[in-house]
Amino acid sequence: MRSSSKKPEGAKRTSSSSRSMDSIAADKSGDSAQLRQIAKVMGNDHIKDALKGGTTHRDDMMAHICARLKVLESAQGKEQLALGREREWFKGVASGRDGHHLPDLTRWHESAKLYKKAGEALAQGHLGRGAQLLTQAAAAEQAAFDSAPDFVASEFEEMETAVAAPEEAHAINDEASCSGCAAPKELKIADRILSRSARMDKAPPLPRRKPAWFEEQVEEDEDKADES
Repeated sequence: MRSSSKKPEGAKRTSSSSRSMDSIAADKSGDSAQLRQIAKVMGNDHIKDALKGGTTHRDDMMAHICARLKVLESAQGKEQLALGREREWFKGVASGRDGHHLPDLTRWHESAKLYKKAGEALAQGHLGRGAQLLTQAAAAEQAAFDSAPDFVASEFEEMETAVAAPEEAHAINDEASCSGCAAPKELKIADRILSRSARMDKAPPLPRRKPAWFEEQVEEDEDKADES
């Protein structure tokens, strides 16, 4: 569970110490307002440790996001290929076979959207918000893989399918901050996933099998025609 405890309030510093912390906070112009306030209250060493730890968590989670977006794009691509192989699965779908339902590329949209939002939040220095969105994205990814039809899921055997969010994503305070960074280019993968929305709303009907007497009559007529 996330910690909801508030950061402790420190005792008042002397005026010289306060000025020193103000100067340090001003130098770190890229940090959030929250980190600047911590710098004023708790000192330079603390803020350096906080920035270092926050940056490490940010980079680890950002790498996880980029990796998962690549997996999502690959999974969606396999489902897109299945759309063109209708003859391989339509009987199972039309007959209501367990685990057989229509391909739908939009099943990957929610997780891709959440991963992108998580990456953007981390790039802006919102560590806690990014962690929160990352855990939501991981849950949405799991739901997407779980809902994939069997004939698509069978293509996932060599893939690293849905994995849980990194442990630090569950431990970071929702309001935690970190220094910002440039958004990685891999976040654009989410846009490609969201641009693919092909889906089938109705399965093709099963062909009606002709009765045995009809088949026998056809064969008889063909034999007569050959004799004549």
